[in-house]
Amino acid sequence: MKSKGPGWFALAASIVVATLIVPGCAAPKPQAEPKAEKTPQPPKPPSQAKVAPKLVVLIVLDQLGSWVLDQQLPLLPSGSAIRRAYEDGAALTAEFPYAATQTAPGHASLTTGVTPAVHGIVANAVYLPERGARKTVDDGKHVVLGNPDRYVSPSQLRAETVADVLHRESNAEARIVGLSMKARSAVLPVGQKANVAVFYDSVTRAMTTSTYYSPNRRLPDWLRSFRKANPVEPLLQTWEPAEPEWLQKHLGPDASPGEMYPTFPHDPREAPDPWYAFSGTPESSEYLMAAAYAVVKGERMGTDDVPDFLALSVSGTDIVGHVWGARSWEYADNLRRIDRALTHFVKLLQARGPVTFVLTADHGVAELPERARAESRTGGRLPGEFLTASAERAADEALGEGDWIAAYVPPLFTYTATGKARHEELTKVLRKALPSVNGVKAVYDARVPRKLRESHDDIARLVGASLPNDPPGDLYLVTEPGWFDALSEQGGTNHGTPWDYDRRVPVLMWGTAIERRTSQDVHDVLRVATTLAALLNVPAPAGAPRDPLPGVMRLPE
Repeated sequence: MKSKGPGWFALAASIVVATLIVPGCAAPKPQAEPKAEKTPQPPKPPSQAKVAPKLVVLIVLDQLGSWVLDQQLPLLPSGSAIRRAYEDGAALTAEFPYAATQTAPGHASLTTGVTPAVHGIVANAVYLPERGARKTVDDGKHVVLGNPDRYVSPSQLRAETVADVLHRESNAEARIVGLSMKARSAVLPVGQKANVAVFYDSVTRAMTTSTYYSPNRRLPDWLRSFRKANPVEPLLQTWEPAEPEWLQKHLGPDASPGEMYPTFPHDPREAPDPWYAFSGTPESSEYLMAAAYAVVKGERMGTDDVPDFLALSVSGTDIVGHVWGARSWEYADNLRRIDRALTHFVKLLQARGPVTFVLTADHGVAELPERARAESRTGGRLPGEFLTASAERAADEALGEGDWIAAYVPPLFTYTATGKARHEELTKVLRKALPSVNGVKAVYDARVPRKLRESHDDIARLVGASLPNDPPGDLYLVTEPGWFDALSEQGGTNHGTPWDYDRRVPVLMWGTAIERRTSQDVHDVLRVATTLAALLNVPAPAGAPRDPLPGVMRLPE
């Protein structure tokens, strides 16, 4: 039976470029693989304790929470990059020390080594009275090449990244590149001084960049060549599962309650905008991996004594996870294809010279509420319109009829001018009323982040760590465990909470200067930045933790 392709692809692709806006633990040892699959295996390099990497690659699998990897690892081929990294490299669990577990804050934190309270990236988008909702990489100034209506830059990032330190310490000789289907995921990890950040744009129908990186509006030579050799249109193909019988055996039926469009096949060409829908297909991740190798070759990364840095963020795991959940046929099939492409990419890079890989995630994800409830756990969706209406109604009842809420851009409510004039009264009313809404745990006064960071309450401290001292909103909402801001009332799932399933992510490291290490401890994910700095042999960014994660060998002086 054919699925509702247009609906799912329109929604899935929108997750790449939009945030819903409402106006007004150590992994278990993987079991034996159920079915063998021929996968090219990256060579196992000899011990290189006294060799420094010439290229360090940060790989962010968007939305790959620790619990998700626990579920998916046994389903991956035994010779694949992710399985080999888990079994032969350093395999750790880490957690984000803040509540705002969204894509933009996660990518910024991984390479700055500080929380959103310091680097200023609170969410994927924020509300500004003069501009409305604005994505955190939209500065209204640096236009995207090929799309004059879109703007992208890292201008809102307030802290230096390890890439910025590398640029300074190498006297601008290091090659530094960010690459992703999402603009925010390409731009934020490489900070202010990258050579280029490259991302996909559906209007351009190709990978592109912005005038922040290319003031002369000329694409890098390697990118022009890649676009010519790799047009997107042939990749707009019907998505069929590679092994439906195997998926049925190990995951149960294709269709599960809560999946937005539950049955294969899925065809992006049936979407209202196939180019927009492309980002939600496995082909987009394979396309991204091909672009990653093109940039390594084109920028001659890892070919001299100055170490280079590539931040590669794979968005497909996030899009598929939102629509179908992390225990679906779609998620498993998509991750296996990503892992196969990653394995090939790793093999190519290891053949070039000393290289180190650090694989992690920007956040986790909640279960589909229907599955959670079937397993006697709580869960549900909170539409933004419902939350805004609930807040307006509570304010009207307590303070008199008025226009109180300008917007809800998760996780922040922003008050109107009337609401701001009566901030203390309005906040007191909403802090009492909103927790009575099913699925809302608590709301916090976002205008007192210092007080929140000093609180004795664990959740309050995590919220405080999510907010700079000049927060872009007035009230911070935290859902009950299993509940989340609904991207769609049709189904699907989301992230963005302070609960462990959203905050805990794997960290897998392998390659040059990495030794086998596992740990039952839950580490601070901000140490990823310090780890990258140690591998690049530069100081850690200001404010980052002092020590790298276990598994990094001491490099030669």
